[in-house]
Parts: sequence; structure tokens; C-alpha cells
Amino acid sequence: MSDTGSDGELLRAIAADGDRRAFEELYRRYAPWLTARLRGRCADAGMVDDVVQETFLAVWRGSARYREDGDVAGWLWRIGSRRLIDVLRGDGARG
Repeated sequence: MSDTGSDGELLRAIAADGDRRAFEELYRRYAPWLTARLRGRCADAGMVDDVVQETFLAVWRGSARYREDGDVAGWLWRIGSRRLIDVLRGDGARG
């Protein structure tokens, strides 16, 4: 897989072949952006970093579920924001 593939091509390569280079490219493209957006909603940098890692783990496991009718950034944001909400609710319930 080329590093210059479209987001959809990268996800298809991840889903079809478990293409690690495609996954790494997708991570390089979106992890900084997702981290910045989530840090705007949570001051705990460690928690945000964990959520970003969990988000990309979900992408690795479930890239075949991506529907090409939406953009990849929106899909990643939905996954990441839901995971952050789950973590914040979990911490609130324990405290």
C-alpha cells in the first residue's frame, strides 16, 4: 500500500489484508488531529492518549465496518468521542 493512498483505500487495505503500513499511515494522518480535538474536551492528557489508542485499535479490528458514505475523520471522531464519554462516565461513577 502506498503512503499516498486515499483514506478509503487505506481502510480497505487494512480490512482486506491487515495491511500494517496502511494502518500506520492512517494513524499518522489522524492521531494528532484526534488527540487535539479530544484534549479540547478533556484536560487529562493520559486519558486522551489512551482513548486515541483505543480508537485506533477499534479501527484495526473493525475497519470493514466503515461505510464509504462518510468521511474517515468523522468516523474516527465518532469512535473517539464515544470512547471518551464512556471513560469519563466510568471515572465519574467510581469517584
